[in-house]
Amino acid sequence: MNKNRSAALALAACAASLAVAACSAGTPAASSSSTSTGSASQSASTSAPPSTGAPIAGTTIAVKGKLGSFPVPAKAKVVENMSGGQALVVVFGLIDPADVARFYATALPQAGYTVTTNSMLNKGGDSGAYIVFSGHGYKGTVDSLAQFPGTSVAGLGDTNVTTIIFAPTK
Repeated sequence: MNKNRSAALALAACAASLAVAACSAGTPAASSSSTSTGSASQSASTSAPPSTGAPIAGTTIAVKGKLGSFPVPAKAKVVENMSGGQALVVVFGLIDPADVARFYATALPQAGYTVTTNSMLNKGGDSGAYIVFSGHGYKGTVDSLAQFPGTSVAGLGDTNVTTIIFAPTK
């Protein structure tokens, strides 16, 4: 396994922890406003993605496996595009989580996907975007982190790292 694949797997694990944080925070659907929960020592909050600002230009990439193509922000630096078993993973950087959430709020429906969750998450000093979508025979998540402490992704570093994981629907 090469270094990038290890980083992609680490990001996938981080994405899972972001999803758990979203669930424990009561993540709202894309149309919700915000909620927050937590204890005195640690709290997590969620909010809808920013809906204002200039549109973010996009492009499509050819995704490994049977999916075909998928939209990504035009300025994103894609460092991983792999297929493992039935799962597909795309990793990119250079786009902050708020812009990732704003981009996919319009790009996914335009590409024929249904977005069921699109939220900004804040926990401690960490922030990120969490998006759940489905379509074209796949369900997927987009997990974007402003800081990815403890791991540096080759070609990206440890800031503004986004992982997209696709799994076929059954």
